[in-house]
Amino acid sequence: MKPKLFVLKMPFEDGPGKMWICSHCAMIEGALSVNTHWHEEVEIQRLEFERPRKALVDLLGVDKQWLPVLVLESGDTITEPVEIINYLAEQFGGAAAHP
Repeated sequence: MKPKLFVLKMPFEDGPGKMWICSHCAMIEGALSVNTHWHEEVEIQRLEFERPRKALVDLLGVDKQWLPVLVLESGDTITEPVEIINYLAEQFGGAAAHP
């Protein structure tokens, strides 16, 4: 099983006429854009902003819908974007987050 990475589809609407991005998910998307080989190693799902987020509820439960989240093969999760990027770089090579 590949690790599963969940991020928000962006931009998303939250309030009438209010469009947003998730800064944490945008950081992940930036890392994915320069580490294109990660797409072969990780199952990536871009989820809608609205809840419930069925894919996450089914996998982690209703109280764990925070994005971004990397779900490891062990079932452990990583939600901090720099930790996600550095984990992927360590496991699959490529550019990590600069300290």
